Amino acid sequence: MEIFSGSEVAVLAVKNILEQNRIEYAERNDIQSAIHAGFGTVDKAVHLFVDVSDLEKAKEALKGLEV
Repeated sequence: MEIFSGSEVAVLAVKNILEQNRIEYAERNDIQSAIHAGFGTVDKAVHLFVDVSDLEKAKEALKGLEV
């Protein structure tokens, strides 16, 4: 399940919190994909996903985070 999407900088904070709470995640970076393909993107370009079983734990860990 997608837990967060945003800029590369904002994702660093989220990844740090997930790692501190030992929550595994997958990252899809549309910025890097677009660069490799030869075009850009202006949308929220980095997406983090967690397993459904970790979703509530991740939401709790990220509660109050302002990015």
